[in-house]
Amino acid sequence: MVKLKWFLLLTCFYFVPLQSQDVHYGAKAGANYSSVVGDLTDGVKFRLSGHAGIFLQFEFSEGFTLQPELLYVSQGFQYSSDLFSIESEAPLPAGNDFRTNVQLNYLAIPVLGTFALNERYSVHFGPQFAFLLNQVTKIKSLDEPDGINAKSKASTSGKFLLDYGVAAGIDIKFGTNISMTPRFYLGLRNRLNGREDNLQNYNVSLQLSINYIFD
Repeated sequence: MVKLKWFLLLTCFYFVPLQSQDVHYGAKAGANYSSVVGDLTDGVKFRLSGHAGIFLQFEFSEGFTLQPELLYVSQGFQYSSDLFSIESEAPLPAGNDFRTNVQLNYLAIPVLGTFALNERYSVHFGPQFAFLLNQVTKIKSLDEPDGINAKSKASTSGKFLLDYGVAAGIDIKFGTNISMTPRFYLGLRNRLNGREDNLQNYNVSLQLSINYIFD
């Protein structure tokens, strides 16, 4: 199934330039404010991280552009308690207080249709596919002073686990080559898929990018 999705995506990238009038390329970087929504998220907070990558713009007309992107995106969430106890629905030990930061690092491929409202503003929306590179979990005990036992860090491979969803935003131009893009992403793949209790939660992210077009 994953190979089929890659084939369809690469086919799209091959044939789209043949139909477009002009092609531009650029780079972008910025901040993410991400979390998860759904079950087992009581007390889960947003975390601030970042993203960076490249993009292409295929102009089909003055009003419509197709923009595929290739991004490194750091998402995730944080929780001021023992995350293991929350996920296993076990009671928290009395007096135990932890700050857990879960960092989900993705290789993301948004494919967005952009519609110009005027010379400065445009809106865009479309699907986003992302492959989990790794998960980094940092746990800090708030009951201990900083030291060797106060913090722990673990990293596990993401095994390119697929996440997918929809992205939508606004592009604001500040000149010929520079623009700013606030964007919202909602994941549609259940992160708790496979659990017997049929629980569901999904990635969400607010993204602010500075974009530069090279030609």
